[in-house]
Amino acid sequence: MSVNDLFIKGNRLFLEKNFFGAIDVYKEIWIKFPKNKRLEDEINKKIKKFKQPIAQTFSKTEIENFFNLEKFGKSSIVIRKLSDTLEKNKNDILTISLLANFCSLEGNYNKAIYFHRLAIQKHPLESAFYLNLSDTMVKINKLEDALNVLYYAKILSLKNKDIDHKIAKLLTDLKRFSKSNEIYQELIDYQKISKDVIYSYCDNLIKYKKEDDVILFIQKYEKKNEIDSTLKSILGLAYFKKKQFKLAKSFYCDSINLNNKNSNTHTLLGDNFLAVGDFDNAKLCYNKSLQIKPNNKMALNNLASLYYFKGDISEAEKIYELSIKHNNNNNNDAYYYLAQCQLAQAKFRKGWKNYKYRWFANQFNSKKLNTNLLEFNLNKNKKNLLLWSEQGVGDQILFLRFLKKLEPYVDNLFIKIDSRLHEITKKIYPNIRFLEKNENYKNYTIDYQLPMGDLGYLFVKDASYLTKFKNYLIAEKSLTNELKNNFQTKKKFICGLSWISKNEDIGEKKSISLEILKPILSMENIEFLDLQYNDTNDERDRFFKNTGIKIRKIEHIDNFNDLNGLTSLIDLCDFVITVSNTNAHISGALGKDTFLLLPKGKGKLWYWSSHKDRCFWYNSIQIIEQKNIDSWDYPVEKLKKIIKERTNG
Repeated sequence: MSVNDLFIKGNRLFLEKNFFGAIDVYKEIWIKFPKNKRLEDEINKKIKKFKQPIAQTFSKTEIENFFNLEKFGKSSIVIRKLSDTLEKNKNDILTISLLANFCSLEGNYNKAIYFHRLAIQKHPLESAFYLNLSDTMVKINKLEDALNVLYYAKILSLKNKDIDHKIAKLLTDLKRFSKSNEIYQELIDYQKISKDVIYSYCDNLIKYKKEDDVILFIQKYEKKNEIDSTLKSILGLAYFKKKQFKLAKSFYCDSINLNNKNSNTHTLLGDNFLAVGDFDNAKLCYNKSLQIKPNNKMALNNLASLYYFKGDISEAEKIYELSIKHNNNNNNDAYYYLAQCQLAQAKFRKGWKNYKYRWFANQFNSKKLNTNLLEFNLNKNKKNLLLWSEQGVGDQILFLRFLKKLEPYVDNLFIKIDSRLHEITKKIYPNIRFLEKNENYKNYTIDYQLPMGDLGYLFVKDASYLTKFKNYLIAEKSLTNELKNNFQTKKKFICGLSWISKNEDIGEKKSISLEILKPILSMENIEFLDLQYNDTNDERDRFFKNTGIKIRKIEHIDNFNDLNGLTSLIDLCDFVITVSNTNAHISGALGKDTFLLLPKGKGKLWYWSSHKDRCFWYNSIQIIEQKNIDSWDYPVEKLKKIIKERTNG
């Protein structure tokens, strides 16, 4: 439909007083033809013609008194007064709108949304009503709905830059950083732009992983404007993200020198100390932040992280709960990390509930499937289910254990996972239907959907459930036998070895070097077999030249792309030594005797929780964790003793 046809349609709907339909058409014009100059003129004409004045039931002074009462915790008095007024006049739009706002302030969000919608229904051309509804929806994490409502406000007030800013911030929260960046670029060019826009623009760039753009922008801005403590702090954060911790520290200190009362900067400085393993100074910074601003959610959350990284998970849990108690709205990171604390302690009922907040947490990088399909549940009516992956291959393998458990509840199971897992998964559930990465699920008859990470919520209520799982991956025995026949060794044992994690954020913490493993690799009667999915030729060659110890590699198995072959390779081994990576999951899911070398603190993931050193999730995995952060001395010493007893037995 051409732009002219759309205008004709919209104008006709306005004449018919179908205002919502008309605004929808104008929204379509704005999306398809954002530079159309006629749009603003047409909207202004329609608002002038059709918008009715709102009766001022209460004076400005009375409304101010309402908000003063709310500040002193007396919002119930205000709500009672407004409710009594509305009882006398059901069409009092101002009262309806005020009721919506005060219900929201009191935390009664469902009631607030009801009144917001009622105000819009009775007065559909008032942009402020849409803004209020959007703000309330944000408080309960209905971000997609909040964004759609904001678009209505934008159509009714095209020149309102504050609405653009709200849209951009919501897009950042929805992790649509590129689209948010486009809006910020236009806002930055606007002459009367506020500091708040500049701060949130930089925030979006940092979350977009464009730290260099932040640094360049602030440097240019600094030449024309006086730089403030917040921008110094943002510069510090940009360098922190680039892992340039000395530079980051210097900018944080500059920021504190300009403004010693900025609670968040003290928190960020604490993060910098935490990143380099200085727990004492990190804790001092967090406590300083909390002295300035008690119950600062960033300080509380990061103080909780400090305890989590030190291995004190129960204390971390308490502090996350305290953070949520005082900062319930938009505290998704606290809920997400609280979930990990709870899951790590096998508190599954609470943990899974809080784990659903992962989609809104800043540190959770997976994208949610954009779909209108209903969420799957375990009722008795069988249905066609789409199960879709989140996070990496290891996490996908972790949740593949539940496929057989789904069988009584589905007619047809469709799954969207890493294609390298297709061959393995087919052995678990032969009738499964695979969707390729870019394949549209709408091509099939599907009733429900579920992210793989929510399978635990459906099935795992306590740790005893996990003891029922022995092994659920099945190696291709013909390939395993072929590998055995072709693998010539005079040694008694074959040990699969995986010592590197390529995780972008925490891989360095999880990885170990061959040199550190030398006390184990030099043990007699063991042939060590490279299971790594990256190219290790140079490292293995150097290690052989320096020590005379050869780590074998079966070249015709592509450990990265051929996970079916890798599974048989692991099946070939008598036991496996690995760090936290995909190989740990494959080995555990096969039921192979496995020794998992685990870091203390950052790098330890929630599912590597254990009881008496045995992993909850994989009974065949024995966990050997660092005693001291960044030190592998204890795990290597303990593992050497265990293997010596095993191989001499």
